[in-house]
Amino acid sequence: MNEALRNIWTQARGKWAGLPARSRRNVIIAASALLAALLVVVFAATRPHYVTIMEGLDDKSLGQVQQELDTLKIPNEIQGTAVLVPARYADEARIQLAMAGLPQSGYDAYSGITTSLGETQDEFNLQVLNALQQSLSATISDINGVESAQVHIVMPQQQLFVTQPTTDAKASVFVDLGPGVQLSSAQVYGIQQLVAHSVPGLTVGNVTVVDQYGNVLSSDVTQNNSSSPVGSAASELAMREKLENDLQQTLISGLQQIVGAQNAVVVVHANVTFNQTQTTTHTLINAPGSNTGFITSQEVQKSQSSSGSPGGAAGQAGSNPNLNSTYAAAGGGATNSTSSNTITNYAYSYQNQQTTADPMQVLGYSVGVLLNSNDKSITPAVEAQIRNFVLSVLGSTPTQGKNVVSVSAVPFANPMQAVPAAPGGRTWVFALGGLLLAALVVVGYLVFRRRRQPSGEVIEIPAGETFEQPLEELPLTQEEVLRNQLIHLAQHRPDDFASLLRTWLSE
Repeated sequence: MNEALRNIWTQARGKWAGLPARSRRNVIIAASALLAALLVVVFAATRPHYVTIMEGLDDKSLGQVQQELDTLKIPNEIQGTAVLVPARYADEARIQLAMAGLPQSGYDAYSGITTSLGETQDEFNLQVLNALQQSLSATISDINGVESAQVHIVMPQQQLFVTQPTTDAKASVFVDLGPGVQLSSAQVYGIQQLVAHSVPGLTVGNVTVVDQYGNVLSSDVTQNNSSSPVGSAASELAMREKLENDLQQTLISGLQQIVGAQNAVVVVHANVTFNQTQTTTHTLINAPGSNTGFITSQEVQKSQSSSGSPGGAAGQAGSNPNLNSTYAAAGGGATNSTSSNTITNYAYSYQNQQTTADPMQVLGYSVGVLLNSNDKSITPAVEAQIRNFVLSVLGSTPTQGKNVVSVSAVPFANPMQAVPAAPGGRTWVFALGGLLLAALVVVGYLVFRRRRQPSGEVIEIPAGETFEQPLEELPLTQEEVLRNQLIHLAQHRPDDFASLLRTWLSE
């Protein structure tokens, strides 16, 4: 290996020594130009491309946004009233700033809108609105768990007269969430902030966020009139759908870990009632150590009576056993009798307890699970495990009725495989390789031309002397033939030359 390198080095030195001074100078100039071009291309390719994320901010908002970006360790630049960040951080910066409630003043989230001759103001406004909606949709789609998003903005029409009623700007955001994904309240609020701060005059309360199931993820501020029958029915339906969707997403998340993605479909129906009941309990408490209450009062009644009729025999009791009587000795004198009666009043301690049941009572669930029978790993044993898993997730409560779970295996239709798009991040690599290859071809072409040019030295030939024998042309090497073919291809068939470069780079 070392011997081969030494031979190559010796041959290169020999060729370099055999070149005339002009050719050496041209080679040095070409190599310097190639090195400078390479450095420029590398610098341009590695330097981050900054894009505008906000425009039209005042000085205070600029300071707040820059401070927040520095805290998030996101590189940023300030140009006038605009904030610029590297393109790869643009969407993350918009989301993080929106979740932080910054900026507090509105900004323009679009740039580069151009006007053409004859374009009306309405056409320009529509162009701006479309650009803004697309920019917001692309930004929201980059949130973790959001597959795609669409933003629709309704701008208020300008009124000709002051007395005409004015309307506020409104916006709706549709998000297509991934399987088992649930956006937190902070993320939903961040989306509302992002859209509201992108449109002048738009408030957070006028931004509605809806998922692919039709669930309103944003805070509902329009159902204040819940006492009406229509509002109450809509609220009950929304509560039941939310309960079903939450349980469905939970089951899908667990089943994907068992049978894999796209191999399970779950349908949930909740049997609920909205009959709210109130129960009042009155409990009496006895006195400690007694089976009666506390004595509050006690009354003793006594009575005495006398009679002149002769009494009975001495020692004979009267007919009333409850009376305490005293009798005189038998004889013909008067008879005296006394009686007493005790009345006791009791009081009990009591406890009143009022219980209000939940407005929504779950009576049971009906769950249907469909499994992809094309997957041979789904056996009857796996189906039984899935059934037990679903039953354990549903649980049971004293007020909950019987749950019905059905697990079936059916063949699923094979979805069409989408052709992945070529990654855009490697475009600059192909461009750099093509530029370097073209530069090498040009340098080789210049060297080849210098070699074939006659030397600058003039040889004087004496008069009368001619050379009858023609000079033999030196045969071209394989490398020179290939170089000539590439030059001819680049000059006359540039499309084929570009295709050839792409083929070489891919190999």
